[in-house]
Amino acid sequence: NGFDAYAHHPYYGAPTETPSTPPPAGANGQPSTAVTLGNFEVLIAEVTRLWGNKRIWITEYGYQTNPTDAIAGVSWAKQAQYLREAVAIARKHKRVDMFIWFLMIDETRNEGWQSGLIGSDLVRKPAFNAFKQAVG
Repeated sequence: NGFDAYAHHPYYGAPTETPSTPPPAGANGQPSTAVTLGNFEVLIAEVTRLWGNKRIWITEYGYQTNPTDAIAGVSWAKQAQYLREAVAIARKHKRVDMFIWFLMIDETRNEGWQSGLIGSDLVRKPAFNAFKQAVG
């Protein structure tokens, strides 16, 4: 057990999934192998089974926005709503003591990552204030 915390990136699989949406079933109706915030208890149980009472760190999480990402993005309002929901889910689990939102500022390339709290044009999205309130 040569580590202190287990880090995970519990991203959503599709923009229609909220932070509390469990991942869809796997092939042939088998349980999903994905761990999102919607089934985070699975991760905690497995970490406990394998390594004991380790800390859990969410070292990368975010929702891309549309605009600019028309495929994986959600509206700016939904990003703020989902951010508040995600932080609330993480706080519910006493072993989670780190939550990092990815990114602060959107990438300037359209094919880049667009989950920033601030757009690439440096305009603050509603998620900026939602993050300040949620973690403040």
